[in-house]
Amino acid sequence: MPIVLAFLLVVAAACQPAASASSSAPASSLALPAPAPAPVPDASGHGSRRAAQAEAEAAEFVRASCGRTLYPRLCYAGLAPYAASVRSSHARLALASANLTLAALDALAARIPSPSPGSGSGSGALSDCADAVASAEDQAARAAERLGGVEQAVGGRPELLWRVDDALTWLSAAMTYEDSCADSLGPRKSAPAPVRAELRARVRRAKQFTSISLALVNILVSNPRS
Repeated sequence: MPIVLAFLLVVAAACQPAASASSSAPASSLALPAPAPAPVPDASGHGSRRAAQAEAEAAEFVRASCGRTLYPRLCYAGLAPYAASVRSSHARLALASANLTLAALDALAARIPSPSPGSGSGSGALSDCADAVASAEDQAARAAERLGGVEQAVGGRPELLWRVDDALTWLSAAMTYEDSCADSLGPRKSAPAPVRAELRARVRRAKQFTSISLALVNILVSNPRS
């Protein structure tokens, strides 16, 4: 099912490297709940205070979890808008991070130019990068699918652990494919300098999101039900 529009807008901003043209990223196959609407306060104001406290606690949960990644600021910027839906669930947070990874890869794939006739080795390099990114997208989508079933798992801890293990395996594979794309952009003849610069920036951003996902999924090993 497509990700809600609000999620795409947040991801598009987070995935946009500095000084590069913006592009719309295709939606992930797994959706997060939409951010929760603000509750109507009661006459005493207690409802609004409780809601504010819950919102602050959810935001702090995301911040603390992101603090355990290598890129805490990027992690928090991407996931904070969904704190109210994630609440204190490590499973939902891991799923959200996997969707961010997939969206970053979608944005990267959309910016790889089609090879032009007669471009020689440059054509091959761009094709290699595109193939690697497509494979990374497939691995990230598989990881998101596995994580999407963590909260509803009925097979007990064994099922939870194999879901987490599969997600870690596929996210690691996605990062390997991201490295392959970056390697193909190394030679100067692979693409014009401005194109190489933008694609490298987007590869770095995708790798950062993948690293964040790996860190947050690892937390599930000790917190599979939360």
